[in-house]
Amino acid sequence: MRVRLRFTGRSGNTAGEHSDHAASLYRWLVLDPDLRGHAKVSTAPAAPEAGHMGGALDTVNIVLGNTIALGNLLVAVAAWRGSRPNPPEVRLERDGVAVTVRDASPEEVERILRILDSGERGGDSEPHRDDGE
Repeated sequence: MRVRLRFTGRSGNTAGEHSDHAASLYRWLVLDPDLRGHAKVSTAPAAPEAGHMGGALDTVNIVLGNTIALGNLLVAVAAWRGSRPNPPEVRLERDGVAVTVRDASPEEVERILRILDSGERGGDSEPHRDDGE
């Protein structure tokens, strides 16, 4: 299964900060012992906006072998956010379902895992299915 992680602009972060977050999260995930051997982690630049040369790094792509690895990924992302002084919102996308991680609690991790597995739709503060991209 493929999961894409992006950083939302709601926290006031700039493209450069998104790039720093993506690089930091990439390193965190590559070194996570619970993901090692169960996930292929890579990075990708943002799509360039009209009139711009190209995008800064803002996406972490993960290919996982199973749902247990997805749970480990969610725990790792929550732990990474918890280690940041001003944690950015991280948007997880899987099979057209997107959810924004705003909290590092175990309940949040469980809720996100349940939603990504079921493909539920929700409002702005809840996970939702993106019809674009």
